[in-house]
Amino acid sequence: MDRLAITIGGSTINAPGGIPEGGTDTAGKIIQAGIALLLIVAILFGLVYLIFGGIQWITSRGDKQQLDQAKLKITYAVVGLIIALGGFSIVIFVFDFFNLSFQ
Repeated sequence: MDRLAITIGGSTINAPGGIPEGGTDTAGKIIQAGIALLLIVAILFGLVYLIFGGIQWITSRGDKQQLDQAKLKITYAVVGLIIALGGFSIVIFVFDFFNLSFQ
């Protein structure tokens, strides 16, 4: 709050109390929460897609077309999970490189 104080003719006028400060710390926390939320959503979608692929594989009853679709769903789910976790690892590496904390 010292930055909001004004000095006029030798007397200091202080800013009123109770003003939210915000700043870059707040923006950083919002970005961190957004990244964590996106990671959680990506993992949940990947796991649900993986489960649906497994269910489709089980219920395909030997039908070649349904079996191929189930294999593709499972492959896409695994690749999506790898990309999500890899992207999160890159974000952690960048935060560590610039000595930022990611909590």
